[in-house]
Amino acid sequence: MIQPMLATPASSLRVLPAGEWRLEPKLDGWRALVTIDDDQVTIRTRRGRDISAVLPELSRPPRGARGRQVLLDGELIVGAGTCDDFYLVGPRLARSARSAHLGPLVSFVAFDVLWLDGRSLCDLPYGTRRAMLEELRLSKGSWWTAASLEDDPQRVLDACQQLHIEGIVAKRLDGRYRAGRRSNDWIKFKTEDWSLGHAPRRKTA
Repeated sequence: MIQPMLATPASSLRVLPAGEWRLEPKLDGWRALVTIDDDQVTIRTRRGRDISAVLPELSRPPRGARGRQVLLDGELIVGAGTCDDFYLVGPRLARSARSAHLGPLVSFVAFDVLWLDGRSLCDLPYGTRRAMLEELRLSKGSWWTAASLEDDPQRVLDACQQLHIEGIVAKRLDGRYRAGRRSNDWIKFKTEDWSLGHAPRRKTA
């Protein structure tokens, strides 16, 4: 099984030359890899645990991916994926398959596509992969595509702080997907509150 690529933490936005990066909100949830094979959906955590059975709301593939072979990288969130919403994800995923429908709904927010119809996309530039992800039109029900912004990084980071979102991830447009590695092609920045440790907790996925 492929291992997710990891972002490199940084504190200064000066490392981002203009025009070479796109910015994504760093939503607060559980990292997951989702495989869609025709109409079969398999959801695995970052460590490879199959949690498909406890997520019935994601058992039906989105329309743009039906009848296709797709591997998506993204985040499982509850609500808007804020720091407060994070605490609802773990208990929801810890339920049994029989009682899964009793908890809050979980959404999958895709931010990368790694495989499409028999072809690995990992060696393609992020900008190309992003365009292919958007063509899948994951924007309905419990399936979403993460925002990708071309804007002033400080302004985006400030907006995330106001929305109680953990931070941003900057992704180099020509960067490849380096499975299982921490790469400088993805750089993450936390909002001021998070950088000061105002919302500390240990993630489990």
